[in-house]
Amino acid sequence: MKEMTEKTIEYKIVRDNDMPPMVITKKGSTGITIIMNETERIWLALHRNTIPAIAKQIQEKLTQICDGYLSEQIYYSEVDE
Repeated sequence: MKEMTEKTIEYKIVRDNDMPPMVITKKGSTGITIIMNETERIWLALHRNTIPAIAKQIQEKLTQICDGYLSEQIYYSEVDE
């Protein structure tokens, strides 16, 4: 079985009154950049344990999205034949 390689994630800390507390974007040299907004320090502090805990839920939601997309592709390829 092929081993999963760990991806590098780029982190940036900014100060922007118009930006939400945290943003995940596909920009940057690694393809994944997490931007944390220092102007939202109180919110980030209050949720510092909640944010890491959502990883499992995000994985489940991404699996649902990917499974739905793959099911659609299978359906469309069967219809085209």
